[in-house]
Amino acid sequence: MWKILIADDEPKIRKGLKNLMVWSEMNMEVVAEAEDGEMALDLAQKLQPNILLVDICMPFLNGLQFIEQLHEVLNDCIVIVITGHDEFSYAQQAIKLQVFDYLLKPISRESLWQVLKKAEQKLLDLQSKESYLNWANRETKKNLPLLRQTFCKEWVKGQLAESYVAEQLNFLELAVPPIAGMFVMKVVGQWACGEFLQEENHEALQAELQVLAKEFFQGWLPNLIFSDDKHQLVVITPLNPLDEWEQLGVQWQAQVEKQLKQFVVVSQQSVSDGMMNIADVYHNLMLEVNQKVSYTPVVMLSQKYIEAHYDKENLSLQDLAASIQISPTYLSRLLKREIGLSFIDCLTHIRIKRAIQLMSNPTLKLYEVAERVGYSNQHYFSTAFKKVVGQSPAEYRKKR
Repeated sequence: MWKILIADDEPKIRKGLKNLMVWSEMNMEVVAEAEDGEMALDLAQKLQPNILLVDICMPFLNGLQFIEQLHEVLNDCIVIVITGHDEFSYAQQAIKLQVFDYLLKPISRESLWQVLKKAEQKLLDLQSKESYLNWANRETKKNLPLLRQTFCKEWVKGQLAESYVAEQLNFLELAVPPIAGMFVMKVVGQWACGEFLQEENHEALQAELQVLAKEFFQGWLPNLIFSDDKHQLVVITPLNPLDEWEQLGVQWQAQVEKQLKQFVVVSQQSVSDGMMNIADVYHNLMLEVNQKVSYTPVVMLSQKYIEAHYDKENLSLQDLAASIQISPTYLSRLLKREIGLSFIDCLTHIRIKRAIQLMSNPTLKLYEVAERVGYSNQHYFSTAFKKVVGQSPAEYRKKR
């Protein structure tokens, strides 16, 4: 039943209104009466009536003041103002306060019946709208993981306007780190009998990868974890502390390979300009990952070993060859044929790439950067850096 509250300072008016209708026939019930505005406000807050019949002139808190304060304690209720001919100017003010309708004294049964039926229809419309909004909200929450995945896929491809991105991040309740880094991981397959066995069940594998990633990156919040259209896992995390973030790719790769018994490749890069270049970073990492998986297993293992041990100053071709149990000479030929670089050049490129990432941290001195990527001699580091980048580390950092 719809709940009715009658507020009027005259007992005769309240009694007359209450006895004017057979309320049960209209699926309504008078749940309370109030003789002044303050009492009406208190009862409205406690009983949450659907329809309020309110006299314009009441003591302590008049009808207009009551209506103003009512909106703070009760939503989606219908207010019908009761007024006399000489109070019509008050009724006009009440209309500005978005009251539903008004009744002129003396009130007839027919006029009250008509306004109550209109009020009931309005309540049914509100109820229907609220029901739809609740349903839509439940459906949205139910599909939120899928909506987030779809949005992130399109976002990193650079197909969305900046204003739309901001709107969707808010709507989908996605928190983005202000200074971020991105990882892209691709599962190559299982290593068995010297051959790669391609994984067929991509969806199940991606679901498992996401679970592992959420656990692994739980200390790097806020983060975004999703699968792209190429069956690769993309992770966006805060970039700081940078020295720890630098090691995350190798650690994550080792964790996944241990858990899933799968061979994977990972590439990582910082995202600058407040996520404005996210599509460029994703594109670069895609190219890097695709190039890695195009190599033969031996070369892939070689790259993986170098990326895990590039900071070792005396890392040699012999160390690498021994780790994968292959002849150094044969390995050297494979690297040159597939990557187009010698072992030393391959190591140098990886070291310089890591050095560039470290140099974005202004608190690190250049000699500290050099030491962290395997160069004890800063002059040697500067020579190698200039050979790869085309300018010295100091010049590069100054321009960036």
